[in-house]
Amino acid sequence: MLMLTHAWLLAHLLGPSCFDEKNQDLFIYNVCPDFLPVHPSFTSDTTHGISRFRKLPDPYRKGAFVHFHLMVDDMSHHGFIHKIPIREFNPDSQGYTYIKGRPLVRPLMDLSPRQGTPIDPSVAAYQSHMIIEMIFDLALYLGKPDESNRLIVAMCDAMQSIIRDHLDDFSGTVGWLYDASPQDVASAVKQCASIYTPERMNGFMTMEGRIKLFGKKFGLDTSDHQSMSILKEIMTDGMSLVADYEEFLDPTLAAIRKAGFDSLA
Repeated sequence: MLMLTHAWLLAHLLGPSCFDEKNQDLFIYNVCPDFLPVHPSFTSDTTHGISRFRKLPDPYRKGAFVHFHLMVDDMSHHGFIHKIPIREFNPDSQGYTYIKGRPLVRPLMDLSPRQGTPIDPSVAAYQSHMIIEMIFDLALYLGKPDESNRLIVAMCDAMQSIIRDHLDDFSGTVGWLYDASPQDVASAVKQCASIYTPERMNGFMTMEGRIKLFGKKFGLDTSDHQSMSILKEIMTDGMSLVADYEEFLDPTLAAIRKAGFDSLA
């Protein structure tokens, strides 16, 4: 799932204490698996491929909120949390985003030849789950505007706080968790920091912003207005598919608690 969804789930796990100054950096631990791959030392496979249950020594216990992110993604992608990370791609996965994305597979396959790059059903399944993730974030933003805006401000403040006061601690913990160089972690944080402003993040939270994000990720020709119109129709259908988005949120938190997540691990 995307940033706002992860932040919403974190906030509902911790309650009002998530906004306390001492907990502010947890928002960035919680989303770092998605932004670390801006640095060449990290890939999405490596940031998402670690155990969700690694024992955390006391100095690194905030790494639990990286685990939390990965557990949310497990529920989104697979519908369950597995002690051994699932690395193989399965287009028939039973996670929320794959189930919800299935009606979009054929429209995406029909769109792709217009872009000169026909895709098979497995690629379309991957793209369809990405659309559901992007649209789920947007549905949450539009459906809960006051809470969403507070969370966006909190994430932006958290990033500035990390850069200003806690970069060594953050980089040390995340570097330890991924067996990576803290310097590489710090570099990734600095590369991403400029994105974390309310203006930029709110700018992504529109249908047009989602279309541009999807087009950039998959190398689409966004100047092809007819293709983009078709993509907008697909994403609009996605909004209908996630109208029940609240039915993902609480069961996901319940599954994470049942799996033994400990926020003070």
